[in-house]
Amino acid sequence: MAPVLASLIILAGLAVFAWIISFRIRPLLFARADVRWDDPAGRTEKLLLYGFGQKRMPSKPERPAGAAHIWIFVAFIVAQLGTLTSFGLAYSADFHLPFLGHETAIGQGYLWVKDAIDVLGTAGCAMFLWFRIVQRKERMTLSWEGVFILCMILGVLWSDVIIDAAMVAKSGAEAPWYLPISGRVAGFFTQANAPRIMTAFVLVHITIVLAFLNFLPLGKHFHIITGLPTVFFQRLAPQGQLSKIDLENSEKFGVAKLTDLSWKEVLDTYSCTECGRCQTYCPTYVTGKPLTHKEVNRSIRHHAQQMAKAMPLPLRQIARKLDRTATNGTPFQLPVEMIEKLPPLVGEGGVLPDETVWACTTCGWCEQACPVFIEQLPRIVDMRRNLVLMESRFPDEAARVFKGMEGQGNPWGMGSNKRAEWCADLEVPVAGSLQPEAVKDFEYLFFVGCAGSFDERQKKVSRALVKILRSAGVTFCILGEEETCNGDSARRLGNEYLFQALAQQNVETLNKYGVKKIITQCPHCFNTLGNEYPQFGGFFKVLHHSEVIAQLVEDRRLRPGQAEIGEVTYHDSCYLARHNGISEAPRQSLVALGIRVREMDRNRSETFCCGAGGGRMWLEETIGQRINQNRVDEAAQTLGGKGTIATSCPFCLTMIKDGIGETGRSEQMQARDIAELVADSL
Repeated sequence: MAPVLASLIILAGLAVFAWIISFRIRPLLFARADVRWDDPAGRTEKLLLYGFGQKRMPSKPERPAGAAHIWIFVAFIVAQLGTLTSFGLAYSADFHLPFLGHETAIGQGYLWVKDAIDVLGTAGCAMFLWFRIVQRKERMTLSWEGVFILCMILGVLWSDVIIDAAMVAKSGAEAPWYLPISGRVAGFFTQANAPRIMTAFVLVHITIVLAFLNFLPLGKHFHIITGLPTVFFQRLAPQGQLSKIDLENSEKFGVAKLTDLSWKEVLDTYSCTECGRCQTYCPTYVTGKPLTHKEVNRSIRHHAQQMAKAMPLPLRQIARKLDRTATNGTPFQLPVEMIEKLPPLVGEGGVLPDETVWACTTCGWCEQACPVFIEQLPRIVDMRRNLVLMESRFPDEAARVFKGMEGQGNPWGMGSNKRAEWCADLEVPVAGSLQPEAVKDFEYLFFVGCAGSFDERQKKVSRALVKILRSAGVTFCILGEEETCNGDSARRLGNEYLFQALAQQNVETLNKYGVKKIITQCPHCFNTLGNEYPQFGGFFKVLHHSEVIAQLVEDRRLRPGQAEIGEVTYHDSCYLARHNGISEAPRQSLVALGIRVREMDRNRSETFCCGAGGGRMWLEETIGQRINQNRVDEAAQTLGGKGTIATSCPFCLTMIKDGIGETGRSEQMQARDIAELVADSL
């Protein structure tokens, strides 16, 4: 064939790739250490399921695009064997990989699959070209780069087809059954010109592959290289759990500059293909807020690429420290003067404006939608932590919330001695008035939460839940004045110091009474107590009130009657359905009332946020459409303009109720918690 020319192309291509990739590695080397080698078996399982298995691709909002991507991905994987064969053919016209020759059954089966997959991959590329050039899908980043990459993939697939076709034509034999596509293409060649065509397209194939390889690190399609590692190194902790900062032994908190990001967070930005799936149900993007996680990834990636030009490549240090683990701290450190010259990630002269970081509701849609498990929320919260703890720069409304939590243990700043007034006439047992051992005799501790204790509307839900539990013969008690805010809003607004103080206080109180099982009516309490309090020694079985109600009905301890309230739709709380996978229990509670739930398009784990998560409950919403109004509009369309929106979260109940009023629907629609509906039927 053409061994000399092929060798020159290969050596030049690999040398250029090594030079380019060195600049992508540098920001990873100087990033914050992060242990991601734990549980290799679990990580491998997720890699097979979500990486090679592409499980997240055919999700409901983007099924056609997901199917097309799967076709291209499979074709790309299968084509790698064809590429290896082409590299070998450059040196020997008879080369084939072991067991994959034309004369073996395995080889024939492989060639048939490859021919069929080339067609599917071509169809996938054609579909994406249609999306980009003709349909111009808004969620996609429309640029020449995407079109160029698709053309490169088509070049890889069809140069491979032509090589196989030329091989058939060169043999002079009839097209074999196992090459249904290449065999037909072979009819365009003669036995005389087939060898030259084969040689030319082997070189073309090698050139395209190496050009493709060198182009990938320059743009968003770097995910072709980094995507599978990103899936493997994904966070294994619950989605609703944020990291714990060591407040006593750290000198700086959160993320201020590029080098404060972990290597995994930098890798995440490399793996973002800007597909826009994170925008589909993102409440900030849909309602016109200054945040799209795709743009955050792109901005940080471009910043890392620019900063890498001035970063050294510490080859000697790499050689000396290959045996070090991430737990020893950051292996490499940029010179102090270079770190000081790095612009901030957030703020004036930085990569992102302040309003982008504060817009996020932490609803989690971006992380659920991302095919490669890019971790958006921890990074956003770490940026907030730096603004709050290091720079004391945060919205004015947040200052009032922090003050209320710190002084009175609730965001409203209402007297902590009034926490149990909501049930003063109900004779609910309070742990502090009992012997510590007596608390263990109750089935549950009811963690009422701030809204359930202080908000006039949510107090009705607390009382409804008491009625339900008593009707079912469930024994329970509350903490009363000893309960304090769970700290969710403080942590997600970046005030980790305040959160840890509140969490430690609650854990100490709960452990003092030997509490094992807890009921919450708030998904934020549920998530924090269940997923984050173990970081402080609080290990409890935490149940949301919808789970308890559904179980009591199933056990026939609770026998609700039929509800006569007209049309009902259910709004899933992000921190219940998406972060913690609880979506059926609330519906079972409604079904037990004889209610046929009319589902909104965005439901269950694909729910749309009410706008209150991530501490946004306490901040003003001045840009774009109000998120709660967007959700109420969807509910109204589902209900035909009249009916009930059932909720199972204090924040959601408040936001939906306000949205109904703000859109002038108070006469036609109402918002009620599922506990109220069940209690009314008893």
